[in-house]
Amino acid sequence: MRRATRGATALLAVGLTASLTLTACQRPADTIEATGRVLADTLTVQAPTLNVPGFSLGFARVSAIEVRLGDEVKAGDVLARFDDAVLAAKVTIAKRDAAVAKAQVAVIDAAIDTTHDKERDLRDKRREVTDGIAKATKARKGLVNKLAEVREASGKLPKQLATVERNLRELKPKLAEVEKGLSELKPKLAEVEKQLAEVTKALDELPPNAPPAVREELERAKAQLTAAKAQLTAGIKQLTAARTQLKAGIKQLTTARGKLTAGIKQLRKGEKQLKKGLATIDSNVRKARDGLTKIDKGLNEITDARAVLKRARKLAVIAANDTTGVDAANVAKKQTVVRAPADGVVTTVAQTGAVLAPGATVATIGRPATVVTTWLAPEQVAKVCVDGAVTVTLDSVAAAASGRVSRILPAASYPPSYHATDQVHLTRAVPVEITVATGLPPGAPADIQLTPCRTTR
Repeated sequence: MRRATRGATALLAVGLTASLTLTACQRPADTIEATGRVLADTLTVQAPTLNVPGFSLGFARVSAIEVRLGDEVKAGDVLARFDDAVLAAKVTIAKRDAAVAKAQVAVIDAAIDTTHDKERDLRDKRREVTDGIAKATKARKGLVNKLAEVREASGKLPKQLATVERNLRELKPKLAEVEKGLSELKPKLAEVEKQLAEVTKALDELPPNAPPAVREELERAKAQLTAAKAQLTAGIKQLTAARTQLKAGIKQLTTARGKLTAGIKQLRKGEKQLKKGLATIDSNVRKARDGLTKIDKGLNEITDARAVLKRARKLAVIAANDTTGVDAANVAKKQTVVRAPADGVVTTVAQTGAVLAPGATVATIGRPATVVTTWLAPEQVAKVCVDGAVTVTLDSVAAAASGRVSRILPAASYPPSYHATDQVHLTRAVPVEITVATGLPPGAPADIQLTPCRTTR
């Protein structure tokens, strides 16, 4: 009875084997067992390059670390912050430069208005002189009427003078604001120079056998202070240039005020001359003709000056509307905040106070790994196919993970020393990569069971 049962069982096994051979792409029932390791999937977060037009910060100091080792982060979470004091100063300077550029447009507009006023005055004067020449031979009544016109023209210039005075009052507070900015930056420059002198002195006084770390720290501090000094010096230079421009505008308006005052005086003098001309008509006619020549020359000069001012105004408007400097400074300042590029776990992170070069590693973020590598003997590889079914088991993970063979390298090489195998004489093996659907702990050892896809003889 037992023999019959064993015979039936044997026949059933043979039948099942034949069935599996025919229906499963001729895959044998036995599996290939191996060991492997989960490949780490790590992202490196680098220090930013902090640049603004005309200035590169270079090395930057980490002012704050917002995460710890092992923290889980989401994409966009803040990892670290770099010192942004210098870049904040650049933003302030860029905004002040933009304000100065806008103020320059108003100064030029006032100057253009002044040329129009002067042109109107000169054209009025020319008409008056021409009328004077035409009416010089007429009766005293014509000269009296001309005198009334001169008095009317004399009433316009005080209004223009009041406009110039108002513009002068508006520019002086702006000049005071620039002066205030200079007064704030100069003490900072003095403090930086003092600290630089102290660091330089400390370097000079270091004994030859001083620890290299101490010397390197002092050298870094010296470099940072030197860069800060250059930055503050540049800021002072820019504010000084702004002050010069504002003073030039004030000087221009002051000159215009002087010319208007002179014009008023000239009209009064003309009034006196007209009165005197009642008795000396012929003399006044000669003087009037000479005056026409001067007026025409003055009109040409005013036209040329206005053309120059209009060209300067176009450039000033471009400068006033240009937000490139402010935008670049703001972008550089925002780059001092380093954020996570993807979800994961913090595996390394820099320390607060560290001075990093652009591109240096600020942190590394590990992500759940989905690739497992193993090494198989050539006779084992001969039984494995790409896309073959694989089961991966980890001691640290309760459930086994299902996967597929994703790549078989074409050449055998020496396996790494950490690779464990039951092959006693295994000296060269073929790398095989397996992809699983679920994330696994990076670097963890794994037990692997591969389903053969072919048989070998």
